[in-house]
Amino acid sequence: MFNIDLYTASLIFFAFFLIREFVAYKKILVLKYFFTPLLTFLLVLMMIYSISINGTDKYRVLILLSLLSALIADTLLMIEEVDLLKNGMIYFIIGHVFYVFAFFGNFTFKTWNIFLIAVLVVLSFLYIKVLMKTAGKMIIPVVSYVVILDLMVYFALTGLNNGLTTSGIMVASGALLFMVSDFILSINAFVKTIPNSTVYTWLLYAPAQLLFVLSTFVY
Repeated sequence: MFNIDLYTASLIFFAFFLIREFVAYKKILVLKYFFTPLLTFLLVLMMIYSISINGTDKYRVLILLSLLSALIADTLLMIEEVDLLKNGMIYFIIGHVFYVFAFFGNFTFKTWNIFLIAVLVVLSFLYIKVLMKTAGKMIIPVVSYVVILDLMVYFALTGLNNGLTTSGIMVASGALLFMVSDFILSINAFVKTIPNSTVYTWLLYAPAQLLFVLSTFVY
């Protein structure tokens, strides 16, 4: 079960999240540049707390490493004055690799996973086909990112093979939110500008990361 400290931390996170979304929508850059990395830093602190009370294991360490990588990526991508997308993508790829290894830990295979593979392959094919016309020199890192993201989503969802546990549902839900968030981000970056895209991206991305963190507190 959760304890009061975790509830409090989650409430603080959501309070700062709402502020971050508001200042990003209003384009108050100074505050956006403060609250954006602060949210990920809070998740890092929550992971350290998780390790301190639940012990050190591979899963929790990998989630922590991914969040540290995401902290760098979030800081780079939030800057509007210069284009640091390529730099941010590198750190997000690294973060997703950590997630892949974290979610792969209890890998099993069931028949429905074939359907999941088919869906991911078809969606990725169509997605890459569109981006090949617009991504230009970024196509190689973009394709690499899509592949790693697919693996992360696959292992997160197939974790449900082991039962509908609270942790498993959190991880699966977080992975799907992350996938849609990345789709919005890439459409804005390579296909067409989406007004206030950072608001929509973080509306999904922040809860996704929080769910990954909360999964380390429950079973």
